[in-house]
Amino acid sequence: MSEKQKKGIKRRKKKKHIGVKVLIVLLVLGILGVGVMYSIYAANRMDISDYQYQAKDKTEIYSADNALIAELYTKNRTNVTIDQIPVQLQQALISVEDSRFYDHFGIDLLGIVRAFFSNIASNGIGEGASTITQQLARVLFLPDIATEQNFNQSLVRKLKEISIALQLEEKYTKEQILEMYFNEYYFGSGAYGIEEAAQTYFNKPVSQVNLAEAAMLAGLPQAPSAYAPNTDFEAAKKRQLEVLTRMVKEKYITQEEADAAYAQELVIRDPATISNDDQIVDNYEAYVGRALNEYAQLKASAVMQERGITEDQAIDYIKENIANGGYRIYTTINTAMQGDAIESLTSALDGDLPNETGAIVTVDLDGAVKAYYGGNTQIDMANTPRQPGSNIKPLYYAAAMDKGLITPSTTISDTYTDFGGYAPKNYDGSYHGTVTVKTALVNSYNIPAVKVFDKVGPEEAVAFMQTMGISTFEDDDYNLATALGGMTYGIKPLEMAAAFNVFNNAGVYNQPYYVTKLEQVNGEVLYTKDSSSTTTRKVMSDTTATNMMNILEGVVDYGTGSAAAQIYTTAGKTGTTHDNKDLWFTGITGNLTTSVWLGTPENDVLYGGSSRAAGIYGNYLSMVIDQDLLTTTEIERTSNEGESSGASSIDSGTSTTNKEETTEPTTPTTPTTPTTPTTPTTPTTPTEPTTPTEPTKPTDPTTPTEPTDPTTPTEPTDPTTPTDPTTPTT
Repeated sequence: MSEKQKKGIKRRKKKKHIGVKVLIVLLVLGILGVGVMYSIYAANRMDISDYQYQAKDKTEIYSADNALIAELYTKNRTNVTIDQIPVQLQQALISVEDSRFYDHFGIDLLGIVRAFFSNIASNGIGEGASTITQQLARVLFLPDIATEQNFNQSLVRKLKEISIALQLEEKYTKEQILEMYFNEYYFGSGAYGIEEAAQTYFNKPVSQVNLAEAAMLAGLPQAPSAYAPNTDFEAAKKRQLEVLTRMVKEKYITQEEADAAYAQELVIRDPATISNDDQIVDNYEAYVGRALNEYAQLKASAVMQERGITEDQAIDYIKENIANGGYRIYTTINTAMQGDAIESLTSALDGDLPNETGAIVTVDLDGAVKAYYGGNTQIDMANTPRQPGSNIKPLYYAAAMDKGLITPSTTISDTYTDFGGYAPKNYDGSYHGTVTVKTALVNSYNIPAVKVFDKVGPEEAVAFMQTMGISTFEDDDYNLATALGGMTYGIKPLEMAAAFNVFNNAGVYNQPYYVTKLEQVNGEVLYTKDSSSTTTRKVMSDTTATNMMNILEGVVDYGTGSAAAQIYTTAGKTGTTHDNKDLWFTGITGNLTTSVWLGTPENDVLYGGSSRAAGIYGNYLSMVIDQDLLTTTEIERTSNEGESSGASSIDSGTSTTNKEETTEPTTPTTPTTPTTPTTPTTPTTPTEPTTPTEPTKPTDPTTPTEPTDPTTPTEPTDPTTPTDPTTPTT
């Protein structure tokens, strides 16, 4: 063997050894690479072993009579089952997004390799193709990738995506994964899920789409905004053709079928006819808002502790969570009562005063809100304080009665009285001599009312009304003007209804409530109304409540509230403020207590008086009764009317029977409690002289020499003897 041959053999052996070494090195590097990659994968693997998929339906809110009154959502989505999705639509999506969907186990290795090198070539920007299962993993578990720009972030995300996809394939069947994808994916124009996409673009349920429409819908997930047919029909048609071509390649359809589908004329729904806002039935907006607030406040404490946030933040978090969808909320409102209430109120509004509005609230004995209308403006007037006028009177009359200061038969001198510079007047400008408490309240006399309020004391009177649920008193309201409704802000119709409900409920206050149950769409109950979530307290004795009911029945039977009368016993009280800017009636019939308010946000002067509000109540309750929505079971009541549990007569301030004869209000010329023959029910002899020098009614009350305006503009304008209260002009 020549030397040259020997050298050649050595060179070949050397190259062979180098090649083996290279192979060994590559094998080691490969093993190390796999190990490193597995380590990275393991470090970034997301464990979803405890995860159970729950469809994110809209949150639905139901009335007490099981009518859907609202749908809430941040994503417009309506879930469907895989059986409701046409087979050709399923095939179209698989053809264009993941042709090997039924063959792989969640990931496509060739696709991953392509994506890997694509990311390197594009400096980490490219994302690469993913299987349907990987896309679903991204939607369900991974955040938006808008800020993930570099290669490392993209790699970590891809590994997480793979780990989730593998686990999803273990937990769910192919059909379940496909159904989740169709329901979860965004299809553009505010449509989440295939059902809303079909409705948004073709105005039909997904079960009715044809091949042409199916191909167009299947092309949307890649770029929903770019291919939306209602914004760029030409781009949508081009994408449709791509999908049909892929379906032919995968042998799902023939070329003839594809050509026919592409040539078919499509009718695209006008986007102007679509609303992606929360869907709340008209006139239920204020009520739905109150219901959501109530539940959020009930659960705020637990969320505050769990998340370490403030109460306001907790309330916002809970409401946002509900709005994200997936709940059913059952409420107290009755749609028939709501409709009756709105019809009665709106039909009585003044057509010549466009901004006149109103509020009407009905509560049941237990506090359940059965009707709630906040008016026709953006302001919820049912939950907005307004000057109450004489509607406030029963609240502090009850305080005086419960403290043993008066009974319905206690007498009061309705004469000119000066309370340290404050001299209230009656609406009719006259005085009525010695009257009983019942007569004074039935006819809404102002002077006796101020005397009762003064007897209780502003601090005690306000405190008592607060126990009845009135929350709107301010520091400046601790004065005698409050007796006639002269408050800083006023009282909310909602709270007025709840306060009057105490009279009908044997002296027990029940806080109004709206929500009876909340559950997830899978049926898991998260909240049920019970005694632990109810604010209730005994405010007054049964006797006081009964006496007040008897007096308020007189208001309707022969007093200022006769327009509210029903075939069943009805009690109530009118209220009118200075210059007729607020008109009130709060009434009780059967198990229902209702507060009606009329006014304008700008405090305009209204026509008529409180008989308009009483008339609205009358019409409303008549409809409720006709629809058999009223419970008329008599509540067992007790009464101490006429017994000596309170004073036989009361008086305060400085009084006279004739203002013309009194230049100094501190020197009355008339006894404060004369025993006139108009009040024979109380024969008790007062300590003052019993023989007045003048009759109890002034001979000329229409031209008093004293100032005619009280120091506060809140005197009520309830007429003491309305000539025709039962027929409001509108």
